[in-house]
Amino acid sequence: MQLLFIFGAGLILMGCKSPKPVPTEPSEKKASAAVDTTITITAVGDLMLGSDYPDRSRMPKHNILLELADSLKNSHFLVGNMEGVLTDSSLPDKKCSILGNCYVFRMPPGTENYFKNAGFDFLSLANNHSGDFGTAALAQTMQLLDKAGIAYAGIRPRHSYKIISKNNIRYGIIGVGFGWRHLQIAQPGAVLKQIKKIRDSTDILMVFFHGGAEGDTTEHVTRNTEVFRGENRGNVYSFARSCIDAGADLVLGSGPHVTRGVELYKRKFIAYSLGNYATYGAISLKGPMGWAPILKIRVNREGNFVNGRIIATRQLPADDRTPQLDPEKKVIARIRELSKKDFPESPLTITQKGDIIIKNF
Repeated sequence: MQLLFIFGAGLILMGCKSPKPVPTEPSEKKASAAVDTTITITAVGDLMLGSDYPDRSRMPKHNILLELADSLKNSHFLVGNMEGVLTDSSLPDKKCSILGNCYVFRMPPGTENYFKNAGFDFLSLANNHSGDFGTAALAQTMQLLDKAGIAYAGIRPRHSYKIISKNNIRYGIIGVGFGWRHLQIAQPGAVLKQIKKIRDSTDILMVFFHGGAEGDTTEHVTRNTEVFRGENRGNVYSFARSCIDAGADLVLGSGPHVTRGVELYKRKFIAYSLGNYATYGAISLKGPMGWAPILKIRVNREGNFVNGRIIATRQLPADDRTPQLDPEKKVIARIRELSKKDFPESPLTITQKGDIIIKNF
């Protein structure tokens, strides 16, 4: 059997091959000798761990990912979206009219170890900041991630997808964005071809997309094409469902800088935006832009959703923007509300504690 996942989000596809052994979660303690046949994927949204351009005033003094590293690592596979590049290139490719308010993100070499120490297996590069310092800086980013042992995808043509073997499971991940460097969310045909091309070579296939309009007024999935600053950011609703129709089992999204609702379609899980998880510096944390989930999704060997859990986090400007647990659990309440309004046909139920279950299951 094979699994197919999509990440912006991840995919899992089950085919006709003999099933692989499924590893036990790192901190999981078994009450019996029974083997757990589910796989847990942990996903977070945007990650930008400070920028030293034009100076180091927007760099943290410590690894802001370590506070919740135990929650991140407690699964079989950890994925996120890396906004910006890892480089010492001095000149940005993006033009800025006001230098002090320039949204170009340059994390200095060495920052890749922040991601490594937090347990990340994969980082999507399919976003609108991967080209901030040009082609050479992007190449340096990929070299540094290779050296750190962190997989990545999202840059065409050679790096549109990645297949990673971990504990005898082959994870395939496709990165999708809306810029010319990526497979484009507004042109899903190429993505669907990629899914069909690699799904038989994977046990779990994910596609992580970066799409949709941005800002604190864009929490709802409109089911229409979204345009932001004159740029086509895709119809995330039709895109996610078409990926599942093509064989995907899990779709994860990022891009709007807010969390959006989740749904179940053909027993496959879709998260339309995971918000700002760890974004240091100039990115706004106004209202819902400061809340984000650590999302844990469990699937069975057919790639069907079993259950999930939302761990509520927040970033506070006055507290060095370090992601921390949110005692008010605001993002759980918001995901519950958005999911009910935007996907009333979905069979999912989200409890006040953040458990995600199938109704009447």
